[in-house]
Amino acid sequence: MSCALLKLWGLPSYIDSVELLISELVTNALRHGEGPAVGVWICADADYLHLYVCDGSPRTPVPRPLDDDSEDGRGLHLVAAVVDHLDISDDGMTVHCALALPERAA
Repeated sequence: MSCALLKLWGLPSYIDSVELLISELVTNALRHGEGPAVGVWICADADYLHLYVCDGSPRTPVPRPLDDDSEDGRGLHLVAAVVDHLDISDDGMTVHCALALPERAA
């Protein structure tokens, strides 16, 4: 779904990044969230492509310390490395990340 949307918006170069972000954030929401459902929203404005993932859980996601021997715990670190902005809603239920759209600024 996200691939078709990004192609429709003329942003196919963002497909790989958005797929990675959705995969990491939705996996985290399913594994660690407490809500009955997970929601994903994608939108764009003149400067950024925004991605929101809501899990309905009031527990704020916190990146774990990186451990070379662990098989998990890298998701939020990976997300932070890919995006230009990352924040979590005050209620802890929604992760928002944004990718800059330099081609639209030109």
